[in-house]
Amino acid sequence: MKTTKQQQGQKTQRRAKKNAQGVQLSLFDSDLRALTDRELIEELTPHADKVAEDWEWSYSMERLFNQLTPQRRRIAVAAVELYRRREGKGKLAERIRSSVSIHRIMQPYLAHLEVEEFWVLPLSNSCRLIRPVRVSVGGIDQTLADVRTVMRKLLEVGATCFAVAHNHPSGDIRPSREDNRLTEALQEAGVLMNIKLIDHVIIGGDSYYSYMDDGAI
Repeated sequence: MKTTKQQQGQKTQRRAKKNAQGVQLSLFDSDLRALTDRELIEELTPHADKVAEDWEWSYSMERLFNQLTPQRRRIAVAAVELYRRREGKGKLAERIRSSVSIHRIMQPYLAHLEVEEFWVLPLSNSCRLIRPVRVSVGGIDQTLADVRTVMRKLLEVGATCFAVAHNHPSGDIRPSREDNRLTEALQEAGVLMNIKLIDHVIIGGDSYYSYMDDGAI
């Protein structure tokens, strides 16, 4: 027969496992959707008063996460990343009909970043997105994308046309001279490979710039 000490140990292990599962599941609990931003912050951090005083819509999530214990931070970051991926992947089946479609797909991937990333969106013959591919990661105001790398990615998945997107962490969506040069180079390479560039979208927060909409492509 099990001793009382063994039984207590097993109960403690089951309770700890249940608590750990509860913490993770609570991040996706539908009840949390009814809470205010401040109430959500209070759920996450013991420093809620300090965080809430500084809260604005533009509040840095990184700063909030820095208030958490290491374990809570890890769970929160993982939950946010899974949510962003789900938001992006849920739109992969749609056809790319305009810059609005590109922004809707890529905004969850790019809008929150503090450094620039460059992504390519390979499209099928029916302009259906195959899957977005990150090509490069840069600094706060620049990322270098190699045209040959982009073309190789497109050939690997059998794309017949493509779009590209990157972010401006500053929120300024105006294209730089480097953005213009890269767009021109990609367009020329696409002509040579018979893979048409249909748009280049620059995302800054909730806003975006489209070369196609601007008549630059």
